[in-house]
Amino acid sequence: MLKWWCEVCKIVCGVILFVACKPGVPSGLIQPSELEDLLYDYHVAQAMAEMERDSVNYKRYEYVQSVFIKHGVSEAEFDSTMIWYSAHANYLNDIYRNLKERFTVQAAASGTPAGSDDVFANLDEQGDTANIWHERPFRVLKPYMTEDRLHFSMEADSAFRRGDDILWRFDARYVGRGRQSEAYAGFYIRFDNDSTVGTTLRIHNNGQMQLRLGGDSVHSVREIGGFVYFKLAEEEKEPRLLIMSDIMLVRMHKQQMRPDTTAILPDSIDVLPVGDSVRMKLPADTVARRLSPDELREGRQVKHTIDVVKEKPYRIVNRKGTMSRKQTKSR
Repeated sequence: MLKWWCEVCKIVCGVILFVACKPGVPSGLIQPSELEDLLYDYHVAQAMAEMERDSVNYKRYEYVQSVFIKHGVSEAEFDSTMIWYSAHANYLNDIYRNLKERFTVQAAASGTPAGSDDVFANLDEQGDTANIWHERPFRVLKPYMTEDRLHFSMEADSAFRRGDDILWRFDARYVGRGRQSEAYAGFYIRFDNDSTVGTTLRIHNNGQMQLRLGGDSVHSVREIGGFVYFKLAEEEKEPRLLIMSDIMLVRMHKQQMRPDTTAILPDSIDVLPVGDSVRMKLPADTVARRLSPDELREGRQVKHTIDVVKEKPYRIVNRKGTMSRKQTKSR
């Protein structure tokens, strides 16, 4: 009994020490709940600025500054907070998951279809339309070496079919003071004959990004891959972050047309050959087999007519290279 109690005490102490040593957000930074509210207003402000036709960068700066004033933080505090959170992406992942739900509720309240109307929202790896993304669905990119890109490649398995469409999509949002740095995305499919199709996308605004490629009905998919590259502009000294969330890779099988086997053939089929005035009535099973000579003879309706000649026929006589017509003498 005493030995069992000692083991229980060790386990409890271990759990307590683990919880006590678990790293948290430093007290000098914006805490997760406060940062979630701030980022919500931050992205709404950016969206409002992007709706302006003129002076987008100026409007974005004004709107974002008003967000900082509303939440009582300085731009420097926000920047240092985001640097720490970008190094601890699990916190940002939780925050942006909550933000997505809030944006969805707000969009539904304003009458904009979102969330539940997304046919790809709750996909798994099974079915004709499946999410086959196996990597982390949340990434933070910085315009610095080794942190400025996302790259993936995947070999096709037996679940792929000829003609499959592939969609790579993700939600992209910029955070920070920088304005000139931009990201670029690329997506490709390589087939079994080594031919390749691809597409690219410039990520210059916040929102959902989609890169879609159609399959080949003749060749099978051998490999698919893609990348996102975040490039720092030379004239920019204060770069921003690129938050990528809800990353999905959707494989869509084409619907195959199946023949209708419920149709009932009639007892006989009327066939009218093109350019022929004779109608044939054939047995119904002739669709799947060739007719015998007797069936052809019995099925054809014979036209019984008598040609009556009212005038004597003419014959052509060739004399000295000329042509003339003379009536034949009746016998």
